[in-house]
Amino acid sequence: MTEQAPDAAGVPQPQGIRPWSANHVPKPPPRVGYEPAGYVRLLKLHVVNTLLTVVTLSIWRFWAITRIRQVLWAHIRFDGQPLEYTGTGIEIFVGFLKVVLLILLPAALIVTAIQMVMLGTAPQVSGVLGPVYMLGVLWLVALGKYLGLRYRASRTRWRGIRGRLAGTVAPYLWLTLWTATLTVLTLGLFKPWMDAKRIRYALHGARAGSLPVTCQVSGGNLFWSWLVAVLLWPFSLGLSYFWYKARVYRLVADRTVAGPVRFGFTASGWSHAWLTLNNIALLFGPGVLIAFTLTPAILIALASIGQAGAPTGSMSPYWAMIAAAVPTYVAIAACYLLFMPIVWERRIRFVCRHLVVLGAIDLAAVRQAADDSTTAGEGLIGDFDAF
Repeated sequence: MTEQAPDAAGVPQPQGIRPWSANHVPKPPPRVGYEPAGYVRLLKLHVVNTLLTVVTLSIWRFWAITRIRQVLWAHIRFDGQPLEYTGTGIEIFVGFLKVVLLILLPAALIVTAIQMVMLGTAPQVSGVLGPVYMLGVLWLVALGKYLGLRYRASRTRWRGIRGRLAGTVAPYLWLTLWTATLTVLTLGLFKPWMDAKRIRYALHGARAGSLPVTCQVSGGNLFWSWLVAVLLWPFSLGLSYFWYKARVYRLVADRTVAGPVRFGFTASGWSHAWLTLNNIALLFGPGVLIAFTLTPAILIALASIGQAGAPTGSMSPYWAMIAAAVPTYVAIAACYLLFMPIVWERRIRFVCRHLVVLGAIDLAAVRQAADDSTTAGEGLIGDFDAF
C-alpha cells in the first residue's frame, strides 16, 4: 500500500501525487466507465414504466425507479467489473408510506386543526402556520436527499462489496435546520458552510466494504467561489452557479479518501452548464418553441373572452385557448418519453468521464465487510427518491 502523509487540511495524501482536479495535471486511464445499455431497450423500459405509472396513479413509480437503476447500474464499470443495484420497489414504497402516514399526514392534520381553532380568535397565527408547514416539507425533502443517498449506497455492490453511510436521522435533521436558518439570516452568505457541513456529514465516516471513508471539505474553501457566483449571477443569467457547483465537486473529490483510494473530478463550470442546458433543451425545447409559435393565438383567444358580437359559429375562446395549448403539452410529453433515456445516459457518462480514481484496492481485505448486516437507508423515513 502506498505510504500516505496528511496534507495541509489533514487529509491523507499519497506521497508524490497531486490532486487530479489541480490545473494541468495529466489524466490517467479511466477506471470508471459506462457501456451503453441501448437506446431502444431503455426507451421500451421507460415507456412501459410511464404507462404503468399513469394506470396505477403513480404507485408504479417506486418499481419503475428500481428497474431503471438495475439496468443502468449494470452498465457502469469500475476496473472492468459492473455495479449491481440490489434495492427493491417495495422498500421504496414502504419508506414513502411511512413518510406520508407518520410525518406528513399528522403534521398536516395538526396544522389544519390549529388553523381552524385560531381562525376566529387569532387569524394572524392561522396565516403563519401554512408557510411554516411548507418550510417543514422543504426541510424533510432536504433530509430525504441524504436518506436517498444512504439508501442507494447500501444497495449498490461491486464484486460483492457495498457502501454504507454512517450518519443517522436526528443529527442530520438538526444540522439541516440550523445551517438553513443561518443561511437565511446571512442572506445566503453561509451557504458554502451549509453545503460543506452537509456533505461532510454524509461522507465522513462512511465505508466502502471495510474501507473507511473520510471527507475534510470546508466551507472556507468554497466561500470565494460562492461570492463570485452570487455577484455574477445577474450578469450571467444564473450560469455562474455552475462554476460554484464545479468547485464543490472538485473540492469534495480531492478531499475524500477511502482507505488507499483517492478521487478527483475534472469537470469545469462550462461542462456542468453545457450538460444541464442540453438536457433541458432536449426535454423542453420543442415544447417551448411550439408555445412561442402559438402565443399569438392564445393571446387572441384571451382578448376575445367576454367580448360581445363574436362571429356566429366561431370557436369558444376557452376552447381556442385549449386547442392552442394542447400541442405544447403533447410536445413536452413526447420529449419526455423519447429523450429521457438519453438524459439518463448523458448524466452517467458525464460522471464516468470526469471522475478520477487513484490507488489500489486489496479485495481480499475489503470483502471481509461485504456482508455487513446494517440496513442503511431504511427505518422511519426510508428512501425519499419517490418524491
